[in-house]
Amino acid sequence: MDLTQQLIYLFVIALPVAVISWTVTHEEIFKEPRDCCVEKSKNCRTLIQRFFFYVWTCEYCFSF
Repeated sequence: MDLTQQLIYLFVIALPVAVISWTVTHEEIFKEPRDCCVEKSKNCRTLIQRFFFYVWTCEYCFSF
């Protein structure tokens, strides 16, 4: 497989991930669950819980 094909595959795989992470973290359809996650990410007692809920609100974190 040459470099051009590898780059094409890279972008083909990255595009749906970017679209899904943007939709979940920014669009109105997920506003209520996202607001709930924001609230819980600020008010949960343990660091692991706060991190879990924060992942659903950050597009960079969510894409991983």
